[in-house]
Amino acid sequence: MTAPLLENIKDLPLSTQEPVSRYALKLLDSLNDNITSIFVYGSCAGVNYNPGVSDINVGVIVQRLDLTVMKKVLALLKGSRRQKIVPPLLLTKDYVLNSLDVFPIEFSEIKQQHKIIFGEDFFAHLNIPLNDVRLLCEQQVKGKLLHLRQAYLQIGGDPKTLKNLIFRAFTDLIPVFRQLVILKGQEPFLLKEDLLRQLADIYALDERAFMAVLQDKHRKVFISSQLVETHLQNFLDQLEVLSRHMDSL
Repeated sequence: MTAPLLENIKDLPLSTQEPVSRYALKLLDSLNDNITSIFVYGSCAGVNYNPGVSDINVGVIVQRLDLTVMKKVLALLKGSRRQKIVPPLLLTKDYVLNSLDVFPIEFSEIKQQHKIIFGEDFFAHLNIPLNDVRLLCEQQVKGKLLHLRQAYLQIGGDPKTLKNLIFRAFTDLIPVFRQLVILKGQEPFLLKEDLLRQLADIYALDERAFMAVLQDKHRKVFISSQLVETHLQNFLDQLEVLSRHMDSL
């Protein structure tokens, strides 16, 4: 039997090409004609991939999704985890189309940053209502403000815990930042550093509050224990400014 033809493998980071190819072929062998498409999304499909650190995110659109299908995929996961390939995102077309108002940011992120590996490019022509995106962005920004303030009251001023709290919030908000740029009619920059500057320019923010977190995450310039609370306050201040912009979008 002739092996299925995979696409765009050479567009992926070099270190991911072989494991992604092998994994995609295993999926195709296991699920056969139930698969409509296989795609890579997230940092591996863009310019922010960090070898050995970033996860490889694979999505699979199937015609039928039940426990039998999931069991077949489960049998493939053991070897893939060693290659930083996380459990695949299993979807059906109907689920995506009926969930655009629930996950507009997530599906918009996939639409903007994915590489089709096999089959049709379903996300390329997906129409995601911007009003749903705006509402979710508002919920995310205002929700992070609420969560960070409450978390501080619960954990106190422990620097290590506070820094991890800021890191998690920042990581969760990067997709939101991209959507906030799009909502202003601009194409978001690919590199995170450029995206943060773009966001700050559009919404009159102090980019240093976010850039400091990114530099620490990239192990370039570390936030000292003595300054963690200061950075938390700066982070909260910029989210507060963003939250006020939400009502006028």
